[in-house]
Amino acid sequence: MCALGQAGAYMAQKGFSVTAFDITKEMIDEGKKRFSSVENLSLKIADICNLHLGESDFDFCFIATQDLHLLSDFKMVKKAFRSLASHLREGGGLSLELVLPSSESFELPKQTFYPQVPNYTDKKVWKESKNRYDAFTKRLHIDQIVYIQDEKGITSFPYSVTLQYYEQDEIRSALKDAGFMITGEFQNRNKELWTTESSEWIIESIKK
Repeated sequence: MCALGQAGAYMAQKGFSVTAFDITKEMIDEGKKRFSSVENLSLKIADICNLHLGESDFDFCFIATQDLHLLSDFKMVKKAFRSLASHLREGGGLSLELVLPSSESFELPKQTFYPQVPNYTDKKVWKESKNRYDAFTKRLHIDQIVYIQDEKGITSFPYSVTLQYYEQDEIRSALKDAGFMITGEFQNRNKELWTTESSEWIIESIKK
């Protein structure tokens, strides 16, 4: 779920030995090209619900942004937590960044996004996105158009994804069943304590 592996590359450059994975071969292939010069970084194709990374004593696992919400079924979430637990040493840490479900449906107007740091020197890439959230199913549907501009002109392609949100009690229960104990709950990466007013939920936990 590392996509291209930007977060993994950042941590590897800070001196950590990092294994990052994604189920999409194209993402891993592109990440290997982009971060080929980064030492201590291993990018692998793997399914979070059925991991086989060849090690069982990792110190820490970090699932960033809304990656866990790509799992469309709660059974998959439980399998993912058990799979991650099997790769962590006793006392190893698991940190999750989640978004809590809203009680009201909504639709956002079309927005345009540009990368904060350009990924290419020979082309310009941006995307338009329109989101709609269904409170009954707790699903956010994201419809995007990705644009690529180079010397030949502008090309585009559509891309859609659905994110499934989960209640706090569900996540707490799944973590407990997988052998994790929550040690901290925050509303942002500055470690401000989570409050009921915050829709973002960052969890720190350890494997018992």
